Amino acid sequence: MSRAKTVQSLAVITLIFLMIAGSIGLSSGMTKEELEYRPLTLSEVTKLFAQKGLKLEAVAREGFEDTVLLGIEPEIFRIRGSEDLVWIYPFSSHREREQLAGHYWRFNDEMMAVFLPHSQLFQTLAAKNMFIVYCPLLDIESLKTMGPDYASYVQRSKAIRELVLRDLNGGKTLVFRGEGQYWMVEVVLDCFGQFYKDDQGVLGYESWSEGSSAAKYKGNPSQVESFNYSLEGNYGSISGTWHTLGPDGFARLGGGSGLVRKAEDSCSFSIQWNGRRETFNLEVDPFGMIRLPY
Repeated sequence: MSRAKTVQSLAVITLIFLMIAGSIGLSSGMTKEELEYRPLTLSEVTKLFAQKGLKLEAVAREGFEDTVLLGIEPEIFRIRGSEDLVWIYPFSSHREREQLAGHYWRFNDEMMAVFLPHSQLFQTLAAKNMFIVYCPLLDIESLKTMGPDYASYVQRSKAIRELVLRDLNGGKTLVFRGEGQYWMVEVVLDCFGQFYKDDQGVLGYESWSEGSSAAKYKGNPSQVESFNYSLEGNYGSISGTWHTLGPDGFARLGGGSGLVRKAEDSCSFSIQWNGRRETFNLEVDPFGMIRLPY
């Protein structure tokens, strides 16, 4: 074989290998940004907020001098059409941000002292090298009455949470569902997993998950005085005793992060009521279509 043909063959083989490697990464749910991690920029974050209908308008730092964390001053914005504030701390790297908030939505006493005077309902979120604080300026009366201002706050809070989870962290929502003769159960899991490089260029991996669950009795709910249950997953379990149903037959169960973490995990449900017992497995819904209107 000639030298030219050998070089050509090696080029074709290399191209095929790269195509296969890329398809493996993408088929596993990893985006190009996750495969080749790079820090987020402030303009990328604010642009994404705007695309989601949450236009951020810059606010002067006056009155926010006490908000420095680990030497980083936040960029402060107001959400157009509201009084709510968003603080964005642009750390230089994922590892530097981890010193402040190692996990999603974790905050400590230092953060409480900084944020609480500005908003009693503040929420902390993390995305790669960005630390984001949502500070809704909702007065106590609006919170008590749950009027229009409260409804707007809930809507914005949910939109920001989903934006950070899905768009900035490349996360997703998984739904596990199971059904027996008498009961239906659903576990909804928000989760993400992503690769990153630290300050020395060493590859690391961060993951997070948080779940919620609910059960529905398929018969007449007035016939169930109380019930005991347990949900067993790959990474832990949750249980409860003397639970009661609502008039619609639904009951919210426990949540947390220690049940399941990914679609391949398994989960089983066991319940006792009125001297009866039922046990069945839950399977992931590939379409994520939540049917239980709780």
